[in-house]
Amino acid sequence: MTTFDRMSTLAILKNKEITEKNSFDILKTICSLANRSEQNYDPKAQELLLRALDQRDQFGKYGAILNGLARQMGLYPYMLDKDLTSSDAIAREFHRPENFALDESVQKNLPASRESLIFHRAQAFVFRKILDGGSVILSAPTSFGKSSIIDALVESGKFTNLAIVVPTIALIDETRRRLSRFRGSHKIITHASQELADANIFVFTQERVIDYPKFPPLDLFVLDEFYKLDPSGDKERSATLNLAFYKLTKRAKQFYLLGPNIQHIPDGFPKRFRCEFIRTDFSTVVTELIPVNAPKGKESDSLVKLCRNLNEATLIFCASPAKARKIARLLCQDSLVDGGEGMPGAAEWVGNNYHKEWSLVDGFRRGIGMHHGRMPRALAQLAVRGFNEGKLKFLVCTSTLIEGVNTKAKNVVIFDNKIATQKYDYFTFNNIRGRSGRMFKHFVGHVYLFHDEPQPELPFVDIPMFSQDAENTSLSLLIQMDEEDLKKESKNRLSPYLNQSLLSLDVLRENSGIDPESQLNLAREFGNNAAALLKAGWSGMPDYQQVEFLCVLIWEYFIAESGRIAGVSSGRQLALKLNRLRYMSLNQLIADERKSTESIDDAVEGVLEFLRQWPQFRFGRLAMAVARIQNELAIKAGIKKADYAFFIGQVENLFSDPALIALDEYGIPFPLAKRLENELASNGDLDAALSKLKKLKLERLIISTFEKNLIDDVRAFI
Repeated sequence: MTTFDRMSTLAILKNKEITEKNSFDILKTICSLANRSEQNYDPKAQELLLRALDQRDQFGKYGAILNGLARQMGLYPYMLDKDLTSSDAIAREFHRPENFALDESVQKNLPASRESLIFHRAQAFVFRKILDGGSVILSAPTSFGKSSIIDALVESGKFTNLAIVVPTIALIDETRRRLSRFRGSHKIITHASQELADANIFVFTQERVIDYPKFPPLDLFVLDEFYKLDPSGDKERSATLNLAFYKLTKRAKQFYLLGPNIQHIPDGFPKRFRCEFIRTDFSTVVTELIPVNAPKGKESDSLVKLCRNLNEATLIFCASPAKARKIARLLCQDSLVDGGEGMPGAAEWVGNNYHKEWSLVDGFRRGIGMHHGRMPRALAQLAVRGFNEGKLKFLVCTSTLIEGVNTKAKNVVIFDNKIATQKYDYFTFNNIRGRSGRMFKHFVGHVYLFHDEPQPELPFVDIPMFSQDAENTSLSLLIQMDEEDLKKESKNRLSPYLNQSLLSLDVLRENSGIDPESQLNLAREFGNNAAALLKAGWSGMPDYQQVEFLCVLIWEYFIAESGRIAGVSSGRQLALKLNRLRYMSLNQLIADERKSTESIDDAVEGVLEFLRQWPQFRFGRLAMAVARIQNELAIKAGIKKADYAFFIGQVENLFSDPALIALDEYGIPFPLAKRLENELASNGDLDAALSKLKKLKLERLIISTFEKNLIDDVRAFI
């Protein structure tokens, strides 16, 4: 009888050389490695087992041995019914989440339509910790199944009100759809306008957490991608997330922070917040790194050649939207690249409602999708759905897809080693490569590298609201915190802002995320310039000069970045572009933008980026800050106060019913929602708009089959 070592066994499994003669010896080798390990988890033995499970049919009569190995290594979900012994069956059943429920009545009332979820060993450990009342910070690989734990916690019946914080709006919809099976027991809240029920699941970005007026007492909050608390990347985003975390800790009994591959968190943090940091490398898939030797200057040619030979779902990571467009166009132009069946209905609709020459149109037609931050959310969701359903073989993406959006990718091609212009670190690299393979779908994922991987150094995650390091903790974060939570050094930093009489602490705090010194500078301008204070004191619908004056103030006092920001270079240009929204349709905006751009892609995505960054994100928050500062000084001066609320609402909602913009997050693109405005009109009440959408008689509407399918897909999850 032959005995293989690990390397020879690995070679046989990699090369798919399993035979009836060597299959038992392969399993014997895996078993020997597993028994030799003193740890609960041996990654080398687990890799061999996962590769064996990927070729399970080749092991014939030894299925029971595979089940036994899966049980020994804690991979209970991979144990198949047909090969189960009675003891293996009992072990697997114990790892069904419903068997952990605290109350038998909970088990009786579980949704009949639920999937039969079985935990692996490490998932079960974390689930029990939280179910027993603990707070957990979990660092685990992308394929760990961290989100499944959230679903099981909801299903347990123990938690009445939960908040789930996701890093992007795209993830709001994915999370909402996943949790929609619990709509019989919990209402899923994604917007502040929605009414509360007896039991609620809030699915918010960090910005929405901060803006939400008053949460009910929370049993649990979940923070996805918690590593973004660290300020080493995007400091503004980090400050916002830290504030959201701080706010929720004041309202919730427990928390569950989850993210991939973190080495350390600040000393003292677990004790301060009574939580446990759990770091595990437990993986349910194998990631195989494959270098691509591309001649310098010929990288794109090498990519196209590679894609000709890839026959399964493939993500292609690029540094920026412009690069993603370039790669998508190259793949579309090569007649030898097979993109699958494509999405012709989606292609025609996008062409009619945005522009026929936009690269996304040809991509959808050829089975090549795109996903980046300039795309409308509904279209980005459509691309992911088409990819997961096998209609799009290739999905060319930027970091927006890497931040937690689940895909069924067998292959990941890391074409660039940057995000925008900055090289990614080892942590980000791990996050990207973790998108290859998927539990139950692909046991082995392939990652094709066009650059050397970064040095293997997993990061320490700083949490500024706890550490309060002067270099990394912004004043805009510190000023939101209660005095008893501030360190002595932080109190000293805040002293000049707390001991001044120009603006109240309430105003400084209400203008969340805006540097206190910038706020005081604007207040000084108003204090020294009575004409400016008076000119800013308008309400209702402003004339052009009033909008321009407001935008100039915003740009001069609150915009810290330099250069062009989402198509805007000055306050006056911002006013000009905002004013166009009053009388120009989306198609007209694109046509107007085309006059000053090199390509249709630049025009379409330039308009879309502007709409997302300015009307729907930055403008309202900054304009309200101007209004609050003006109001406080106007009261002291005895002159008219500003009231920008109506105009801000109009701008944020593109001068349409507010519910129509919100529907984009649900999967109804704005051009379609706009056409349905009469049927869905709700005066901003999202719940009412969703109710009307669900009751629509589609056969009475003059809309395409593609549009009917879009609506049906959305209605299935509301």
